[in-house]
Amino acid sequence: MNIRNWRRAYLRLHPKAALKKLEQQFIYHITNDELYEIDEKAVGFFLRCDGTARGEELSSESDFVEYCLEEELLEALPDPNHVDVSVNMNVAPSLRYLELQLTNKCNLRCAHCYLGSPGSGEMILSDAVNITQAFADMGGIRLLISGGEPLLYKNLKEYIARTQNTGVRRVLFSNGTLIDSGNISWLNVDEIQFSLDGWRKGHEALRGSGTFEKTIAGIRMACQAGTAVSVSTMIHRENLDEFERMKDFIRDIGAVEWGVDVMSVSGALEAHRELVVSNKEAVPFLDYAFGGGYHGASEGYACGRHLMTIMPDCRAVKCGFYRDKPIGDARIGLKECWLKMEHIPLSRLECSSCSALDECRGGCRFRAPDPLAPDPVMCCYYGISG
Repeated sequence: MNIRNWRRAYLRLHPKAALKKLEQQFIYHITNDELYEIDEKAVGFFLRCDGTARGEELSSESDFVEYCLEEELLEALPDPNHVDVSVNMNVAPSLRYLELQLTNKCNLRCAHCYLGSPGSGEMILSDAVNITQAFADMGGIRLLISGGEPLLYKNLKEYIARTQNTGVRRVLFSNGTLIDSGNISWLNVDEIQFSLDGWRKGHEALRGSGTFEKTIAGIRMACQAGTAVSVSTMIHRENLDEFERMKDFIRDIGAVEWGVDVMSVSGALEAHRELVVSNKEAVPFLDYAFGGGYHGASEGYACGRHLMTIMPDCRAVKCGFYRDKPIGDARIGLKECWLKMEHIPLSRLECSSCSALDECRGGCRFRAPDPLAPDPVMCCYYGISG
């Protein structure tokens, strides 16, 4: 229906949109991964947009309504078609990003994997679905579906089918080697993040011979299917001369995000330290990154302010690097686990008086020598001497 005819149409919250009460009130566009801050008056308006009332009954503010229709926050229907509209209510601080590690299984043996050797553990399907719904009910934004390699999770197809229409952006983390014409049709998540750790030489130095072409094929297949694609890259000894080539490829495929990071010596990397480069060598490559992020600091606190990870056995942890420090069982209560999370104020850090703190925000707490120490990678990046 023409946007200009909205007054006689039945207004309904768009399927791509969801109302979220975080620290403030927002309407979230799931496909674009964008939050729009709104006031209480707008919340009341959106709650009434359930497909049973005409636009002229709901609002006289044409600029606002037409903007919402253009942004696909609302849809205008020729006939009434009811949908329940509610606000997902979070706590403070809000849990916005949840990593769900569905399995420990992996088809690769990557030289840098922080989780170490793959295992055989898998999350029970009902637990995975229930935790996802609890996250959605809490006003969560991005669900990060990971492993191991999540394509090896035996119930992945059913899990994806059962978590449709939850109001969260589902991002599948994959090495890409198992994506093919047989599964791309049902991998209807909102985004697939591929690990691409160099061009052929650099990528295979970490992930093994023959993996590069399979990963590139998986990326191209996702693009052809119309799925949003993002890329994650670790800086290491064998890919320093390949970033320009990766940059061209990532631009050409229209990736929505490129995450670039420095490896932390943990897990399998302990036995492959020859791949590690100095911070001075590594930090210039951080500037290749673009797009959003989910593990950063905010609101005067260090990293992980809005993130939690759930392991395959349903233990909740700060992130995968803290897998030996569980804070609870997500099956018992996701919110209860989140409320136990420790959040470190920037004012407690040893570097709290640093002139770069407002930009650095303390960096990665795992990379720091201890929980309150400076992150040496960020110190190097901002030219702060130790």
